[in-house]
Amino acid sequence: MAQISSVADGVRYLSQQWHSLLEVVVPYSDRLLSSDQRQGEIEALLDLLDELVPSATPALQSHIQMLSKQLRLALPQTLLFARRLDVVQEQASRVLGSEAVALVAWAWLRRAVLGPTSKHLLQSLNPAWRAVASELLATWDQAVRASSAVENWHSILRPHLAVHRTLSAGMLALLAVWHNHRIAPRGLHEKLSPLQRTGSTSSDTTWLAALGYSALAA
Repeated sequence: MAQISSVADGVRYLSQQWHSLLEVVVPYSDRLLSSDQRQGEIEALLDLLDELVPSATPALQSHIQMLSKQLRLALPQTLLFARRLDVVQEQASRVLGSEAVALVAWAWLRRAVLGPTSKHLLQSLNPAWRAVASELLATWDQAVRASSAVENWHSILRPHLAVHRTLSAGMLALLAVWHNHRIAPRGLHEKLSPLQRTGSTSSDTTWLAALGYSALAA
């Protein structure tokens, strides 16, 4: 139990550090971490996670190894939002200085207390900073760390997972064909399928026809 507890504490600590490094902004001393610096820090955390494996029980070792593998595979895409912020943050640092930008970022992370909104927070800053800070705050407010398209796809998968408990590659492919041919009954894309919205020239109008079951589709 002492061994399991020690490994759990290590994984918990590393997880907290990952969450911190995946915030929209990461102030560090007198500067903000760039996306490359974040990646380096996260890779170091993953190396530490790998070092926990020998200390874990055999049953836990495979879980930690799988976690490390999945995090490494996801890392490039996970930090895309940070790479888009680099240019704006570097430009602001050249004008205000890295310390000022780090201070604005620190305040933005606590805007619920100091603001409560970015607009209110801006008014409390040095007037000489406001023009540049306004662009920074707007950029951070609009930063997207998750994809609504991905969340939408997950909402489609959940009922099937509830029934089947697992999804094979074949079932996922079948669901993708069905979804891409599904006509939206309402909303912004009413009467259009995802394929039609992309300009597809496919003559198949139903997912069954696309799979070769024309008679059933009719």
